[in-house]
Amino acid sequence: MQRAFILLACLLDCPALGASADTAPARDRARTYLMLRVVDALDLSDDKALQMRDILHRADDRRLELTKKRDALDAEMRATLARSPVDASKLGPLVADSHQVQRDLAALPEKTFAEAQAILSVEQQAKLLLFRRDLQGEVRQAIRRRPTTTTTHHPK
Repeated sequence: MQRAFILLACLLDCPALGASADTAPARDRARTYLMLRVVDALDLSDDKALQMRDILHRADDRRLELTKKRDALDAEMRATLARSPVDASKLGPLVADSHQVQRDLAALPEKTFAEAQAILSVEQQAKLLLFRRDLQGEVRQAIRRRPTTTTTHHPK
């Protein structure tokens, strides 16, 4: 337990996790919580924990970047599709760019795991895979428990 508090103090003291103008405090708390869960699940040393924090931080930053890009491309595609007649010469590159961004998002977990493999023992790699699966299940359950608002999307 004392080790967890020391690690938490270290994580909160590191400028890389400090709140910046473009990082919400809620995101920092989520990153810190995830890091503590990873450290506990993989039984990481302090050195490995800091390396893993950097890997997860980069992955989250990349995911945010790609998500913003995807959202901008989606908006642009919707606007292009809303015009009549549809400009296929403008839509084609948007489709290609959007597909590439979606591929990059899908590849992110694999790239993150490959980075983690470089610093983790085989036992820790196995624990990470199991932890990731368990965490996905927890997220799905949390989403199911959330109250939902009914919104109907009508495509044009």
